Amino acid sequence: MFYINNYLKPNDKYDLAKFMDFDAEWSFDMFSSYLLYQIPQLPLAGTYVIRKEMNRPDMLSYNLYGDTQYWWILMWYNHFLKPQDIKSGVTVRYPSLSSIETLYMNASLQQKVN
Repeated sequence: MFYINNYLKPNDKYDLAKFMDFDAEWSFDMFSSYLLYQIPQLPLAGTYVIRKEMNRPDMLSYNLYGDTQYWWILMWYNHFLKPQDIKSGVTVRYPSLSSIETLYMNASLQQKVN
């Protein structure tokens, strides 16, 4: 099972490409990712109601965590398929930053054990 691709050196710790294997044709294999499987199971830390049209997952991440790199985690956690799902009146669920970090560290440790 794939955990974290440490061979990629993206600027962001949580760059989505880091968490998926590539097949021979350089396409993502989402189903091999331990983290993608675990993210929806993180405990709920709170909710946030979108007050105006946003359509910007990066800004939602910044509003909740003070950093834009968690945008895809919020999208995955809320089962959003496109930025247009982030619109006025939508209630966004979010995990705590500490639970995200714990998941990341557990995946790193698990990978070293295997």
